[in-house]
Amino acid sequence: MSDPVPSSDDLGAPALRQAKSDAKNALDATVVNIELTLISIIQGLALGVLASASVDPIVQLHWQAWPYIATGLLVVLIFWSRSLLHTLSFIGWPLEFGHTFVYFGTTLLEAVALTQVANPQHWFALNTLYAIAVWGLYAYDLRIVRHHADDFSTAAERLLLDDIIKDQRLNIVFMMPSAIAFQGLAWWLVQRYPETFIAGGWHLLLIGMTLLFSLNYLYGGTRLLQRRQAWIVARNAQERQEP
Repeated sequence: MSDPVPSSDDLGAPALRQAKSDAKNALDATVVNIELTLISIIQGLALGVLASASVDPIVQLHWQAWPYIATGLLVVLIFWSRSLLHTLSFIGWPLEFGHTFVYFGTTLLEAVALTQVANPQHWFALNTLYAIAVWGLYAYDLRIVRHHADDFSTAAERLLLDDIIKDQRLNIVFMMPSAIAFQGLAWWLVQRYPETFIAGGWHLLLIGMTLLFSLNYLYGGTRLLQRRQAWIVARNAQERQEP
């Protein structure tokens, strides 16, 4: 008795699954490239805004604005590095338009705030709004991560997922609310007591504390990347092997 002859559908099913897997990997790579390009462009524009606003304070030796300029540079580096880390950790197909639109809105507030390096009142007020926008961005990203949680199936992927969720929650529950509260308090102080905080120079204490927080936050982002490197590689390798 001869073996049954496979149908054309049976022969085509493995090839179709492989084609879909290849298409998914290609689309993932396309989305990542779009995100990385977008992040670099919008933060490059923010850096240009900061550079333009920094010319007069630097050239005319308005040294009290220099801590604001340094903090502004850290703000750009933090947004750029954290966004790249998020993209490499969990962004893929399908493209999330809402996530991308929030990037644009947050960067708009960031850029406007960076124009106010010589005006402490406006600086702290706008950075309060910027911190609120970043808070919302973290919450939006957490929703994306949870939506794609089933894609993290291997042990390494689950470790990556747990680390992502832990960091998102830390920022949503503690880091961003603390930043909002501090920036809002700083704005209230310089507006309520201008003779002390503006004329008396005590606003430098507030921006100095912001500068230290920003340095620590940037360092925390570099440590996150170091911790996730092997997991990110394992996740990409696993996705390429899946039929």
